[in-house]
Amino acid sequence: MLVTRLGKRYAKSLLELATEMGKTEELKADMETLLEAIEGSREFEVLLSSPVIGADKKENIFKALFEGKLNDLTLKFMTILAHKGREDKLGTIAQGYINLYRASKGIEMATVTTAVELSSDEKEAIRAKIAEATGKSIVIEEKVDPSIIGGLALRIGDKEYNGSIAYQLKALKRQFEDNLYVPEF
Repeated sequence: MLVTRLGKRYAKSLLELATEMGKTEELKADMETLLEAIEGSREFEVLLSSPVIGADKKENIFKALFEGKLNDLTLKFMTILAHKGREDKLGTIAQGYINLYRASKGIEMATVTTAVELSSDEKEAIRAKIAEATGKSIVIEEKVDPSIIGGLALRIGDKEYNGSIAYQLKALKRQFEDNLYVPEF
């Protein structure tokens, strides 16, 4: 999810408050839960962006859905957002919080795309190589895409390394097309 400037601002404030209260881990788990709820339920996403449903009604819905499942600080934060008319930004704020949390802990996300599922040994070897190269703790998200044929594509932050066979074949095709000489008669 794209994190807006507003999302970063709210996320930074929430992270600072959670740090003061010693609840950064709990709130990270809450933000992950909220992201799953937003991405997994079209109804919840519509509820957040609905201007027809008032802040008090949304607050009651939040309590009914999440009381006992989320930290009280998270519920209070959601209530504040609803009363400020910013509840539709909850997803971007949650993603912003997770990003800031990871940055504060020196954790980097890496997405590895392969044609077949990797074994745990292969994942660990890739994680160790990336950690060695970046000097950060690495969390790997694995994606399987048979269309890449073989090899792997790796995304770390905003950098992408594509060593897939499909990419290499496309590059080879472009090279042949660039070097194609057709004599004119």
